[in-house]
Amino acid sequence: MDSPNVLFTAPSAGTKNATLICVPIMRESLEKMKIDVQKAKAEGADLVEIRLDFLSTFDPHQDLTTLIQHRALPLLFTYRPKWEGGMYDGDENKRLDALRLAMELGADYIDVELQVAHQFYDSIRGKTFDKTKVIVSSHNYQLTPSIEDLGNLVARIQATGADIVKIATTATDITDVPRMFQIMVHSQVRH
Repeated sequence: MDSPNVLFTAPSAGTKNATLICVPIMRESLEKMKIDVQKAKAEGADLVEIRLDFLSTFDPHQDLTTLIQHRALPLLFTYRPKWEGGMYDGDENKRLDALRLAMELGADYIDVELQVAHQFYDSIRGKTFDKTKVIVSSHNYQLTPSIEDLGNLVARIQATGADIVKIATTATDITDVPRMFQIMVHSQVRH
């Protein structure tokens, strides 16, 4: 299993802690993914991120249905394209179709990249998906931007209508870490 991610969400009624431990599942087969989900549950994960882009073969309807119907933990579906650091190198419409299908089937969370967030939201306008929270994400594999640039990035992601803002950066110096914490502290939680 890979290193866990930390997901910050709004606390639910009766809880104080809005921090959840999310374990990424990056396997080449559905069977191996299902085994890793069980391991993550046994080790105390709150949810798992299913990286669809790592599957060697992927039948969206069959595989998503199987994963959602047999979930042992809440599921976050990510289908990351190469242009954002993932493994998927196919048709963009098919990728977004798979994420929409995950919503229709009752996924707990999906992750959509900022670069395509407006296109994605336009494609689901008028439809309601009460169960699924949409994470809009941005990844920077070179550096951690300035506090001003991070603040602007948070605002851009919030403007898409995201339920959850995700920013991943690369720390090149110890001073990068406090900037990320400063942004987290000042970012508003929408209920």
